[in-house]
Amino acid sequence: MNHLFTITLSLFALLISPSNSFAQYHSSTSMELITNSNAHAKDCFRAASIAARIHYTSRKELEACSFALTYTSMSLRDRAATLANRGIIYMAMEDYERAIQDYSTAIKLRPEFGEIYVNIGNVYYMGRIFDKAIVEYTSAIEKKTSKAHIAHLNRGMAYESLGDFVNAEADYKAAQVLLPEWGLPQIRLDELAKKRNSS
Repeated sequence: MNHLFTITLSLFALLISPSNSFAQYHSSTSMELITNSNAHAKDCFRAASIAARIHYTSRKELEACSFALTYTSMSLRDRAATLANRGIIYMAMEDYERAIQDYSTAIKLRPEFGEIYVNIGNVYYMGRIFDKAIVEYTSAIEKKTSKAHIAHLNRGMAYESLGDFVNAEADYKAAQVLLPEWGLPQIRLDELAKKRNSS
């Protein structure tokens, strides 16, 4: 039985905030292909993987995803994965409304995919709707996403953006515990300490 399952890790690389000159790190989770003969779904995954890494794509990249979703047969879980991948491409194009639509449809098909909630949280974070971002990151953690360290880091950044330094610190430390070799939580903790000292 062929099947194509994607839970792609989408890392939005280091973004420098022009307003306050400290780095903000966004990590998103996309869906990663495992097996299938569906060439269009595989092309969708590859396009989403690139878009996730460099946060850039073009409308042409949507074609494989849309073709796969419209004209090919696939399991519910593969369809959810392909929807999530197309959502990542929409995010890279800054079409956040369509990204949310695809993520929401994917969640209806496979609500246990915690990685999709991270992506939705990132859409809200980038839109500066931090309270909604926190809800989505929390859902990802509760669904036991395989990328819990990313969900904690991103939730910590959302808390920090709201001025809730206690919860931000707790999330950065949780991310550090989950992936000790990852340097970003310590960078965020250091930045948080500077903010506390200057206020």
